[in-house]
Amino acid sequence: MQRKRVTLEEIAQAAGVSRATVSLVVRKSPLVAEHTRERVERIMAEMDYVRDIGAARLRNNSSRTVGVVVPNLVNSFFTEFLSGVEEVMAQDDRVVLLANSHDDPWRQEEILQRFRGHGVDGIILCPAVGTGLELPGRIAGWGMAVVQALREIGPPTDFAGADYIAAVGLAMRHLVEQGRRRVAFLSVTARTSAREERLAGFARALAETGAGDAGIVEADLTWEGAAQSAARILALDTRPDAVLCFNDVLAAGLMAGLRRAGCEPGRDLAVVGLDDLPLAELTYPPLTSVAMDPPGIGRRAARLLSRRLADAGAPPERAIVAPRLIVRDSSPQKV
Repeated sequence: MQRKRVTLEEIAQAAGVSRATVSLVVRKSPLVAEHTRERVERIMAEMDYVRDIGAARLRNNSSRTVGVVVPNLVNSFFTEFLSGVEEVMAQDDRVVLLANSHDDPWRQEEILQRFRGHGVDGIILCPAVGTGLELPGRIAGWGMAVVQALREIGPPTDFAGADYIAAVGLAMRHLVEQGRRRVAFLSVTARTSAREERLAGFARALAETGAGDAGIVEADLTWEGAAQSAARILALDTRPDAVLCFNDVLAAGLMAGLRRAGCEPGRDLAVVGLDDLPLAELTYPPLTSVAMDPPGIGRRAARLLSRRLADAGAPPERAIVAPRLIVRDSSPQKV
């Protein structure tokens, strides 16, 4: 038998306060004194109170939920990104619904339709490979705010990301300063704006530093795919003395593959990643990487979405995180 839902009136009576005060506590209003808030929240927990989101939605025409769509969860970048989104949305009294598109535009469409059916207020979207340019406009046409993150397509929308061109430039200058002159680039296969920006940064950095282009090798974004790329990198016509990788996942996998091939990362071939995920300190040797601050990008994306929800007519805004080079043992000075 379903138990009757506890009401705000019952909480108020037990706490010795007004229903309006309990309502303010539920909505996390700063107008309630701290000792009163603590007492009300304790009684809410004791009575197992659950907020009636459906009723709140009818009153406010808002579900207090937002959807986040990412292309994969292999890369922990996206889980860190999500933590930043959730931090800001919790402050805004919103719940985040996460979905993995598996970089499939058809799967992405199914997710978006489900989000639409659940009445989410807005969406933070990292578009899947092959997404049509019209999608952000379609989402806006559904009456939902949209922010693109990390990748972008179509006409300008609110966007949060990192300066990939500057990041690659930092990595390349570091390698040249360490005496590396023949640099290869290990890329993902997925054709996205993030890939194009990194490759543009690679071309610019080669021209600015005078380093030699040892070639571009592509790999699937998996540990084994990255490991298997080592043989192709070592077989390049111009034998590289350094490899700059699309992200830390590829860099870590590559170093495992190099060791299998009898090539010692750091000693025989410098390796640099992009993102500076926690795994960068756990690889052998520890990985030099360019920090992109995924939680910071997530926070910026969430703030842009909150801004858009508050003012649907505001002009599009971009929030770009500046990169930082973190030097470790995978890129020592060449002797």
